[in-house]
Amino acid sequence: MKDYATFAETMLFHANLREFANRVGIVCALESGHKLTPEDAYHRVKKLWKSLKRSKRNLHIRAPDTTC
Repeated sequence: MKDYATFAETMLFHANLREFANRVGIVCALESGHKLTPEDAYHRVKKLWKSLKRSKRNLHIRAPDTTC
């Protein structure tokens, strides 16, 4: 198993992150416009979050070290 993501994997994750943010924005707008219930909006965002986490794991993206 690799320790670090390649440049291409990192770029793909950033694209996935932008898509996540876009979709969350849409869900929030639908909830604000009373087209979705707060519970439905929560479950949709939770599903999107799980998908983003799965993408991160599959692309071997790690958080940067915070030690100096």
